[in-house]
Amino acid sequence: MRLAAFAIVAVGAAGLTAYDQYDKRVNFQRVDARVSGVIDQCYMEKVTREGITKTTSTSDSLRCELAQILTREHPKWQGYTVKHKIEVRFVFVSPVDGATHTSSLEMSAFPGGRPLRAGDVVPVLASKTNADATRAI
Repeated sequence: MRLAAFAIVAVGAAGLTAYDQYDKRVNFQRVDARVSGVIDQCYMEKVTREGITKTTSTSDSLRCELAQILTREHPKWQGYTVKHKIEVRFVFVSPVDGATHTSSLEMSAFPGGRPLRAGDVVPVLASKTNADATRAI
């Protein structure tokens, strides 16, 4: 019975992954986008496991430098890990109408591990049917 439940979940996950890849390939086109702004905020997170329960505690958003200092030095925040919440705003030319549009993506890490700045060019997926829709690659 457990094996059947596991198989159903595995098949469902594989199906969602296959559809996601199909959607990206058929309905989106790779375009170059110019970064217009980057907001890099952090929060602190701690996962506690007790038996079969799992509790996740998080802080409010704050500057990344402050989060690093707090997790090292403040007794209340020791044991927490620093997580990034990065919002990248960009301008791109839509394949739908050939006009310039703005959009944004949220990331948990910078692409390629290097920080982005206004003026940088990044590849994104732009919808072939909806002029404002974008996805990360």
